[in-house]
Amino acid sequence: MRMSLLPLALALAFVPLVHAQEATKTFTATGASEAQACDAANKQAKDWVKRGKSEGRARTLVEAGQCTCTAASNAQSCKLDARVTDAQYEAEEER
Repeated sequence: MRMSLLPLALALAFVPLVHAQEATKTFTATGASEAQACDAANKQAKDWVKRGKSEGRARTLVEAGQCTCTAASNAQSCKLDARVTDAQYEAEEER
């Protein structure tokens, strides 16, 4: 029985630990129309998720939320409040 648990124990020793946090993150963008500004804010959210990998983080967009806009000069300024998770990988120390 011990011999079959050894490979499992070794495999688990090298699995990185993840500390996840769920939060609300705000993305803002401007555009000629409300649709363009909301699309730009959604793109920012997706880019933030993608950038996480290169920063050693596991990010997910849990819920995009509602995009709210206000008129600003000849453009629309939109804000997207998204629920996200942001987890940082920490390699387990060797013993």
